[in-house]
Amino acid sequence: MSLLLKDRWKDWARQWGLTHFPQQGWLSRTEHVVGERNGLLVRVGWGTDRSASLITCIRFPRAADLERLRQQLAADAALDELPGKGGARRHMAIEDGVKKPVRFGAIPEFTLAPTSLTWRRVFPWALPKTERVSAWVDALVAAVARATPVFDGRCETCATGVAKRHVLVDGMPMRMCSDCQQRANAAGDMAERTYDMTEANHVVGSGLSAFAAVTGAAAWAAVGALTHREFAAAAIGIGALVAWAYRRGAGRVDAIGRVVSAAFTLGSVVLGEILMYAWWVAKARPDIGFRIDAGCYVYLTSWKTEPGGCVITLLFGALGAWVASKALERPKLRQRIEPAEGSATEERRAA
Repeated sequence: MSLLLKDRWKDWARQWGLTHFPQQGWLSRTEHVVGERNGLLVRVGWGTDRSASLITCIRFPRAADLERLRQQLAADAALDELPGKGGARRHMAIEDGVKKPVRFGAIPEFTLAPTSLTWRRVFPWALPKTERVSAWVDALVAAVARATPVFDGRCETCATGVAKRHVLVDGMPMRMCSDCQQRANAAGDMAERTYDMTEANHVVGSGLSAFAAVTGAAAWAAVGALTHREFAAAAIGIGALVAWAYRRGAGRVDAIGRVVSAAFTLGSVVLGEILMYAWWVAKARPDIGFRIDAGCYVYLTSWKTEPGGCVITLLFGALGAWVASKALERPKLRQRIEPAEGSATEERRAA
């Protein structure tokens, strides 16, 4: 249960010399460890979902031949120690950064990138003991170290500077020299200043989002009229469409944009209901035809006859509005770079 969440990896982190980030909050498991192991960088923690997915990332210097690396890891018998004998590694996905992969279904258990190997494993019933987790991580580190060179103290960004210790870049361990850190911080500051100086075009953004809302309403009406059902996914899709349209038109998002997009999304769902009723009226009464006022009358009447269904529809619309608002949050324009020792301060605060 979430109320029983507690730290499990503190002793393990101390033994390996890793940085320990303690459990924060009550709703999901957030404990993780970060550091260096046998010349490679590791981050082990739990996913943000509620299915207790263990996510282990092993970072290494940039590899030129990912296919060769994948074949070596797939053939490494030492990885049979992993749950399921590590069989999923033979179906390892490659993300080379050239193009974004299109996935249908679950995320692959093993994902290989030019600088990292990520292993995801779900434990829905019982969490593994710390000794088991550390043994799996050690097996992964050893397998990667056999297949690719380890870090030699050079900066990952410029390949010429010296990085004696790793730093945390957005929570991920990375070898970065002081010069590259300064350049990254300066670039982030410049990007934020440029973004803040950009004036949002609320008129164009609102116009495009209104058009998207009408389009979404028509789609909502068509789906409802044909299936006689309502889907939360449809409201989420409308929210995403409205947010995308507003961003395209306004160029810069702010609080006004979030409010406008949320309102248009909720209005789109309500308009979709009215259009659906108008279509049903036209189908049942050809002499009346397709009339918006008839749809409005039936919709308002439904609040008296079936208020529960109307409330559920509004809840779906509110969900879509929340999606639109979240999609228009301020974009992340700079990397958060901090020394690995900074986590020790966080741990003392949590104690």
